[in-house]
Amino acid sequence: MNYNYCWALNTDKKATRLSSANNFVKLAWTFTTFLLLLLPWHTTSAQQHSDSLLSVPFRPASQQGSILSYIQEIQHKTGISISYSSNFIHLNKKVQLNGNEKTTGTVLSTILQGSGIQAAAFNGKIFLLRENSQTQYYTVSGFVKENSSNEAIIGASIYDPITMKGTISNAYGFFTLQLPDTCHQIVFSHVGYETVIQPLPPPDEGQLNVYMSTRNYLQPVVINASPSDSIVLHAGYINMPVSYVSSFPSLLGEKDVLKSLQFYPGASSSLESSANLLIRGGGADQNLYLLDGVPIYHTGHLFGLFSIFNGDAVKDVSLYKDAFPAKYAGRLSSVVDIRTRDGNMKEWHGSITASPVSASALVEGPIIKDKTSMALTLRRSLVDALYGGNILKNYGKYYLYDVNLKVNQVINDKNKLYLSFYKGQDKLRISSDNPVILLFDDYNFDWSNITAALKWTSVVSPRIFMNNTVTYSRFYNLFRQNSVIPLSETDSMYVKGQGISSIKDVAVQNETEYTINNIHKLSFGGGYTYHNFSPTAYSTNISAGEGIKRQAPKYFMSEVNLYAEDQVTLFDDKLILRPGMHFGALLQSGSTYTSFQPRLMARWKLPHNQYIEASYSNMTQFIHQLTTPVINLPTDLWVPSTDNIKPERSYNYSLAYEKKLDDQWRFSVDGYYKLLSDILTTNTVLNIFDNSDLWEKKVISGTGTNYGAEVLLEKTKGRFTGIFSYTLAWAWRQFDRANGGKRFAYKEDRRHTISLAMKYQVKKNWTVSATWKFASGAPFTLPQQIFPDLDWARHINGYLDERYSPFSTYQVNYLPFFNGLNNYRLHPVHHLDIGTNIYLGEKTKFKHIISAGVYNIYDRNNPFIVSFDQFSYYNFDQVYPIQLYQYSLFRTLPYLSYTFKF
Repeated sequence: MNYNYCWALNTDKKATRLSSANNFVKLAWTFTTFLLLLLPWHTTSAQQHSDSLLSVPFRPASQQGSILSYIQEIQHKTGISISYSSNFIHLNKKVQLNGNEKTTGTVLSTILQGSGIQAAAFNGKIFLLRENSQTQYYTVSGFVKENSSNEAIIGASIYDPITMKGTISNAYGFFTLQLPDTCHQIVFSHVGYETVIQPLPPPDEGQLNVYMSTRNYLQPVVINASPSDSIVLHAGYINMPVSYVSSFPSLLGEKDVLKSLQFYPGASSSLESSANLLIRGGGADQNLYLLDGVPIYHTGHLFGLFSIFNGDAVKDVSLYKDAFPAKYAGRLSSVVDIRTRDGNMKEWHGSITASPVSASALVEGPIIKDKTSMALTLRRSLVDALYGGNILKNYGKYYLYDVNLKVNQVINDKNKLYLSFYKGQDKLRISSDNPVILLFDDYNFDWSNITAALKWTSVVSPRIFMNNTVTYSRFYNLFRQNSVIPLSETDSMYVKGQGISSIKDVAVQNETEYTINNIHKLSFGGGYTYHNFSPTAYSTNISAGEGIKRQAPKYFMSEVNLYAEDQVTLFDDKLILRPGMHFGALLQSGSTYTSFQPRLMARWKLPHNQYIEASYSNMTQFIHQLTTPVINLPTDLWVPSTDNIKPERSYNYSLAYEKKLDDQWRFSVDGYYKLLSDILTTNTVLNIFDNSDLWEKKVISGTGTNYGAEVLLEKTKGRFTGIFSYTLAWAWRQFDRANGGKRFAYKEDRRHTISLAMKYQVKKNWTVSATWKFASGAPFTLPQQIFPDLDWARHINGYLDERYSPFSTYQVNYLPFFNGLNNYRLHPVHHLDIGTNIYLGEKTKFKHIISAGVYNIYDRNNPFIVSFDQFSYYNFDQVYPIQLYQYSLFRTLPYLSYTFKF
């Protein structure tokens, strides 16, 4: 019955007839074997004749060879017929004789040793039979690659259609799977590729590399769909092919992987249309961003409106919200693992995309065909070039660019080298003489990310895969300010200041995967990171006391980590357990912090494609980000744990239910509860470039609690696809020296978050889509009362504790009284976006994609920045009353982009 099921996968009629014939032969062979094992050997003469077949003198010509070569040599030289099934015997296995074999029986015994096969003689033949008729298993391993480019495919499902046991390819396309010798085929499936039903070669012929063809790029994209119920990761994990990024409308036509993740529950942003990712009430610094395994410390372009991850360069995006694998550590809320394109090994390809705000280009191809490939992507903003001469000159000057380069070198079938490099740069200048934003100072911001990684992957054995990596990461921020400080009505002082903040990492890492069998897999490894922090370094053209003259602090420290994880499947694949442990240590002069971080995930399969999953994760964060209260600025500082500042910790609990309604729909409900300890916040207005170590005295530590529930309904196949997600969440913080020690809502607390994304394929080359997002208003601190500060304005002519206002004699300064933090909520944020994609040139070498849409189609006035202030301009009689001012960045905004592919 199993044979029929296995071979029924052949759809060709001829293959079906052959399959039926083979089935008949196999059944006949099995029946014959059964009779042979049961038949009594009645006569002494028959027994003696049978024994004599195994006692026939025979000396092989060589001491080394394959099992098949020795069987054929015995038949040829002795004339004895040997009957066997290639299903049960690894015929191409290389064996070594010991030199003492002198008969057919001893030769067969040596070459079949350890195979579970024994030789028996009957009726003038030698039969090679299974011992105790037990099924034998052997290991199949190799790489899953794209047929047209030889690029590794991440997350492909590989499974046995008989037992339904399977695995997935890792981040480098490698897989290991144990198969019974009763089936000749395994299935390879991936959302972006055509399914492959692969006939298995004889065992021990080396690794099996499978090549998959890409789906028609007009077909619907399937997200998180698995062809086998036994191949499931966990509910808090999201894997998103990059083709999904361009499926829905986007702000100004910019594809953004982080914004696409915000369609899913538990993932949101702090501001409207920001790429600043917030996971389950955590801060932006609590996300671990990895670009080809290298940590990224600043992910925003244009103050977080766009992420630094160029959609043309990215191949695969994974988000972990809970049940963190043991190899990940260093952050409290999530892990965003981003992999870039390896480069086409077969032929050169490229694309050019242009929109009113940016242009990007991709070129990839083989340097040496099937040996060395490269992928290069470039992106640059066009704002300064297109609008700098008229519109933007009234605001300032700004531009950005990105460069991604990856080189892939195949050493041999088992060893590969990867070299990846990234640089992103932002430059912004705001002049004091612009007519729109009235300032007294000139400001220059210049910030950049640089990462590099060298990876060596090795297939140590069919069951052991190893990855060794050396990485470099640097975030650098340069800030300049030219100020005019009034000393009197007739005298001023000109001050030029420059601030530098940076963080640099050099690291080595090892990751090893050992697949014991289909139900038991071990992962282990470790690494070392050398940190160099320079959080504050400010210099000016004047001397203002010892605070300026002191050397800015620098921190040099080492971080060591080790991890081990075991994944085991029990009760006939119904229960999956994944316990793990991560050990981390931060070593520096004067202090050492250590952390044991246990992890556990349990997933139970119920009838009718239902699952229940529970997880626990303990996470430790040795570094901290001191942020501004409003938007993600490059002036936010990364600082380490010190003698006075402890590491932050989180204790994460989750419970989820998941149901697959059919092969098109998926429904899940996920509840989570998170406890935070030793988290940092600033207790004053933080001067980020104070050129001293005083930042430690301007922060306080406290606790936090995040909890909530998430609902996801997703349709993944068909002409109509879509996502509906809803999150109900609470995020609280409590500090002894803030808000009177009382608990208050965290600034990222959003009680309700809703995302709805839909796409419909009107024609083969035309899709339309729409998205609607809603988020409750952000917490905001509103004063209970306001008092006039009469002393400042009237009694001392504008001077009070070195504060000075040029309008002090014309207006009244106000002092607010606060009775609690975040005691008020701003207006909710919501907007409806529509878009369309038209694909041209499907059957030609040159392809064209036209994308157009409208952002915020009903012109919602969403809060972007809200300030409690009083404004006065140079005309002293124009004094605006003190009140809340809401600034909206985007109203109704159309976009258009064009992509040319070759």
